[in-house]
Amino acid sequence: MSQTSVENNLTNSANIKAAQASVWRQAWTKAIFLGFCWLSLFVFLGISFLFYYLIHLRLIEIALWLDWFFIVFGGGIFLLLFIGLTLITLTALTGLDLLYPHGGKSVTIKLLFPIAATLSQILGVDRNKLRASFVKVNNALTKAQRKRIKGDKILVLLPHCLQIDVCNRKLTNNINNCVRCGRCPVGNLIELGEKMGLRVEVVNGGTLARKKALSYKPDAIVAVACERDLTFGIQDVYPIPVYGVINDRPNGPCYNTCVDMHLVEEGIRFFKKEKN
Repeated sequence: MSQTSVENNLTNSANIKAAQASVWRQAWTKAIFLGFCWLSLFVFLGISFLFYYLIHLRLIEIALWLDWFFIVFGGGIFLLLFIGLTLITLTALTGLDLLYPHGGKSVTIKLLFPIAATLSQILGVDRNKLRASFVKVNNALTKAQRKRIKGDKILVLLPHCLQIDVCNRKLTNNINNCVRCGRCPVGNLIELGEKMGLRVEVVNGGTLARKKALSYKPDAIVAVACERDLTFGIQDVYPIPVYGVINDRPNGPCYNTCVDMHLVEEGIRFFKKEKN
């Protein structure tokens, strides 16, 4: 068997694995992340109540108003988180833009996500499942806000692991260094960007991704990455709306990864307000 045939067989095998992985990820639901967030909220309430129970008598001894202040302050935080999570849940499930104030999503998620991640580990839920569910919820929230997203300047961020390992072209410095040989998805994505008037960048980590986002100041971002990088990246660039696409890893993490082009196009067309 020739070397070309071997390479073709390996490529076909990788494509089949990528397609299977893509279908598997798409089957994950928003319920995982939302469920753990609600569980986290009531765990937070339970811990707060226990803490108050332990210091309650001491607060009364110091000053009665201090005891009431603690009750009102703690109750207010819980109420704000409850309202925020309720709006997030209803928006994600119904597609109606109920998010208000506009910064509420970030505060609620940032406070509850660490607790949700810890609970998922304790209960034996794969961390990437929780992260993938978070990306799905984020995409639903982004779609719900379609009327207040411009979409004139769109930035497409690609991970460097999409680039085939034998390629010596430095794409993180200049995307145009790609020769578009067709051996990895980067060339096709660059052509898609040119066709639709987008800025496409290849990044090798969250720091460079944030730098690109801050320098370009896009109206929206379509980001391709693994569950972990997408989860942290979406929170880091807030309030810039992000449509996340989880890459496929038929060869393992950070090595010759793939991406479902249809999912990338779906995100781009959403921001461009075009119909599929």
